[in-house]
Amino acid sequence: MPSNAKIRIIKRGQQPAQEVPAAAEQRTQAEPARTVKTVVSGWVREHQQRAAEFRNNYSALLEEVGFRAPGNCVRC
Repeated sequence: MPSNAKIRIIKRGQQPAQEVPAAAEQRTQAEPARTVKTVVSGWVREHQQRAAEFRNNYSALLEEVGFRAPGNCVRC
C-alpha cells in the first residue's frame, strides 16, 4: 500500500530549499464561517434553480414531440 509521504528531488549541484518555515509563515486566516455558509447556500440555491429549469424545459420538449407522461388522469 503506498504511503502519502512527500518525496523531494534534489538535483546535482543544488542545495535543498528551506520550504517548511516559509510555508508556515504564509498561512492566512480562514474565512469566517458565515461567509462560507453564504457561499454554499448560494451554490445550493443555484443548483435547485437549474434543476427546476431543466425539468421544465425537458417536460416541454417531450410534450412538443407528443410524449405524455402517465399521470393520475383517467382519460389522458
